[in-house]
Amino acid sequence: MYKILIPIFFSVLALTFLYFYQAQTFSDKQLHVVFCDVGQGDAIYIRTPGNVDILVDGGRNSKVLDCLSKHMPFWDRDIELVFATHPDADHIGGLADVIQSYRVISFNTVSASKDTSVFINLQSLVRNKKIPYKELVAGDSFSLSDDVKIQTKWPTAGFESKDSNEYSLIQVLSYGEFDLLLTGDITYQILNTIELPIAIEVFKLPHHGSKTGVDSLTFEKIRTYLAVISAGKNNSYHHPHPSVLNLLNKYHVPYKRTDEVGSIEVITDGVNTKIIN
Repeated sequence: MYKILIPIFFSVLALTFLYFYQAQTFSDKQLHVVFCDVGQGDAIYIRTPGNVDILVDGGRNSKVLDCLSKHMPFWDRDIELVFATHPDADHIGGLADVIQSYRVISFNTVSASKDTSVFINLQSLVRNKKIPYKELVAGDSFSLSDDVKIQTKWPTAGFESKDSNEYSLIQVLSYGEFDLLLTGDITYQILNTIELPIAIEVFKLPHHGSKTGVDSLTFEKIRTYLAVISAGKNNSYHHPHPSVLNLLNKYHVPYKRTDEVGSIEVITDGVNTKIIN
């Protein structure tokens, strides 16, 4: 009996320590934004000061679960808001695993569709789990009780295109003086027409740093203090494109890349911001 009780005791002790450590770490009343290293894809996990969990895209596969398990408390199995920016596999491929592993409270996306097994299976899973589902358009917003606000800037109602990238959600998450610009795989022809805040603290570059996502006008319109590029190491698309890196250097925009440093975490109290990677 004594030999059985010893491992049980130490297991309980370890869980107790982990609980209090994570409770202190993940409940610091600050906004956490994690650009997850999921290879060639996008997955952005956000935990608000009021402990609301948000996921924007899910990468291509189950790598997103590793990011969530690292940055969410082990006892928290609810994700209040999931956003799928558009139906490309490198943005939605991991969301099925998320839905199977966590209780998703709401699923939000755009009207674009794709005749792929990944997209069809995800739609079916959302329906079968009876997850509230909404197709967002410009003007839709989410105002949380901890003063975090998420505004949808694109797509406009009735927009139609043969290119699913052009449907990508453009959203601004605001908290205090901090603004985060999320862009999916949008093209610069669309992005440059959107009315945005004067200054953006963190700008998630469109389409993994593709040359279709930004141009000179983009950086003349958007003043940002940090650009983040989510791309896979040695990816076959050669993202980020050299022309984009040249633009970042030309306009003196500091940037970080998940293919170089792994996951990138931004922590802010709404005034002061720090970057961890």
